[in-house]
Amino acid sequence: MRALPTAVLLLLLSPAAQAADQFTIGHWDGTARYDESGSFVRCSMTTEFVTGEFVTFSNAKDGSFVVSFTNKHADLKRGQAESAEIIVGEYPPLPALLTNYDANTAGMTFDNPGPIYQRLRIGTRIAVNPATGESMVYPLSQVNRGLQRLLACTMREMGFANYGNQAVGDPFGAGIPVPADDGTTQTIGHGPTSTAQFRPMEPSALTDLANGLLAKAGIANARILPDAERGKLAPGFPLFWLDSDRSGGGLSGYELTPRHAPIAYLVGMTGTLTLFNDAASCRGVFDSRIEDLSGKAGFPARRIHTVCRRANPQNAYVADYMILAPDENRLLKLAVARKGLDAQEADAEVPHSDTLLTAALQTLKGAVGQ
Repeated sequence: MRALPTAVLLLLLSPAAQAADQFTIGHWDGTARYDESGSFVRCSMTTEFVTGEFVTFSNAKDGSFVVSFTNKHADLKRGQAESAEIIVGEYPPLPALLTNYDANTAGMTFDNPGPIYQRLRIGTRIAVNPATGESMVYPLSQVNRGLQRLLACTMREMGFANYGNQAVGDPFGAGIPVPADDGTTQTIGHGPTSTAQFRPMEPSALTDLANGLLAKAGIANARILPDAERGKLAPGFPLFWLDSDRSGGGLSGYELTPRHAPIAYLVGMTGTLTLFNDAASCRGVFDSRIEDLSGKAGFPARRIHTVCRRANPQNAYVADYMILAPDENRLLKLAVARKGLDAQEADAEVPHSDTLLTAALQTLKGAVGQ
């Protein structure tokens, strides 16, 4: 028997009595899944490559991403796990832990999904090489658009009905597909826009907050860019500054209207969408990590560190994105980035990330509800 003929995580979760969020992209069929009480658990998309063999991609409300394989003819030992490598295109092997869910299905969970998103979005096939047994290889036709729909499904099921079927649903603007193009997910950068749930912070309030954070962090040489210059460099941020020829940052914020998704889930999903969109922009090898700062902050908070390594290290970049929700009615995204890596660097600290984070936590703790 093959060590894990591929297929999908056929979770023992059935759609609830209410109409499920469903979509079809090429051979991929997607749906929202619920537990026995009717509570949303995840959105999944599945395809059958050969009779009895399936692959499933799932995205949960906590932002984790699952790749699972099902073979109806397999006889796996439930709970057994082994190391594996995922190979997509020319990217370096991505390590993972392959776990048997039942006699027919095994899968891998990615709590930090940025690197797998990058590979799946552009790859033409995926190979999973277990430590023992045979490799599993499957084509990836239209997976990029399917992943986009998968994230949109998750956001809608969490309470955001106004995201269109084709939009990723990042409240901070990135991730809009090319109009009338079903084959790609190239993004169109834009700043925050109003929806039934989100209202962008007033520019004057955003500027005051940015000036306060920069002063508290001791960044005296920051220059907030005028709109024309900002629009060319960072159109996804309504406010952006440079503090050197290689580093700078941006700030974006929303006031939330009632009846929005639980704020802790919104922060987690916004971090996931940030990874998804940043991975899409990297023309190199993408890596990332997610840091849950909620305990330190006293409110839902994440810091997402990303690095894009390129053949010319001067064109590489590192960035930190801080997603902060100091109360139920506000959502902020603070970004800092540095262009270029030294010749031997695989990663680097982002200038001012820690000091700006400290300034933000101190400032926002003192301004809850204002």
